[in-house]
Amino acid sequence: MKKDYVTTNPIRAILVGLALAACHPDPATTPAAEAAVSAGFRYGMAEPARHRPSTEFTGSLDPVQSVQLGFDVPGRVQRLLVARGDHVAAGQAIAVLDSSIAQAQSDQAAAAVAGAEAQLVGGEANFARAQKLKDAGAMSEQDWSNAQAGILAARAGVQQARAGAAVAHANLLHQTLKAPFAGYIQNGPDNAGIMTGGGTPLFLLDDLSALQVKGTVGEETAAWLHEQLDATVYAATPGVTVGVPAKVVRVMPSLDPATRRLPVEVRVDAADIQGANALKAHGFARVVIEGAGDIDVWKVPKAALVARPDFCVFVASAPGETPKRVPVTVLEDNGASIVVSGALTAGAQVVLDPPHTLEN
Repeated sequence: MKKDYVTTNPIRAILVGLALAACHPDPATTPAAEAAVSAGFRYGMAEPARHRPSTEFTGSLDPVQSVQLGFDVPGRVQRLLVARGDHVAAGQAIAVLDSSIAQAQSDQAAAAVAGAEAQLVGGEANFARAQKLKDAGAMSEQDWSNAQAGILAARAGVQQARAGAAVAHANLLHQTLKAPFAGYIQNGPDNAGIMTGGGTPLFLLDDLSALQVKGTVGEETAAWLHEQLDATVYAATPGVTVGVPAKVVRVMPSLDPATRRLPVEVRVDAADIQGANALKAHGFARVVIEGAGDIDVWKVPKAALVARPDFCVFVASAPGETPKRVPVTVLEDNGASIVVSGALTAGAQVVLDPPHTLEN
């Protein structure tokens, strides 16, 4: 039997119920055994209970890794080695630029290194002769200074040539674009011959070995939500009722400062992505997370719940005393009663249908 959003969402159902109750109050809906008249208020009782907590959120199904790829240097694309939809391995070449100019520059730099090294060999021999003359006292200080400067310049020339060769070689290597990790080519150019600038994205590479959904949940879940909890991911396709098993892989240590909600990440392994209810990367999904075990909660009459501004109940510590406001979190709606968490005690007297004039 298909359920609409109101009946499947306890918070929405409670808000609708409270609105209807305000328009059509019906005192008979509260069992007489739960109510007593004291100080002008009717009271019900908070009863201890056990509850398996759960929460849900919606978000986009993202690949576990995704990157836009482009060449680090400008040039003309000479060859495309893959097509859209192809699977590539880590380190596999996917496109090549016209490297004729880069190759010539690399060869030129290598020749410059050879020339500088040859000059250094002659320079070292001349410096050795100058050293002997200096030791024999047959060389002036000026000539000795010139000999020292000459050999230092020759050695620096070799270093400079080698650095230029390294740059030219790196530029030559950058003529080939490689995949940084294994995945599928999601997007790319239709043909070779196009000009591209350095850093311009040409390909989209998605790692579909797993999918992840990032979202936020209410801060009250921080008491039980932790990594490695089981989760279920449902594709947002109409009619999908069967979910895919997943795991909570990350729970942020603090709330989002803008929304005061707890960021959480859920991952689905590749083995669970296939099948009749297959999940697709970049699609929309709903995630349901359940706690590892039952927690202590309270069962109170639904008529005790108010929302001003947040969900709360009013509790009287003793007959005749002014009831105090106690914030609660609604966990389950059972019709005439609700399951909540909050700072209540067994047998606490909660005010039924509290008037708007009641203040903490």
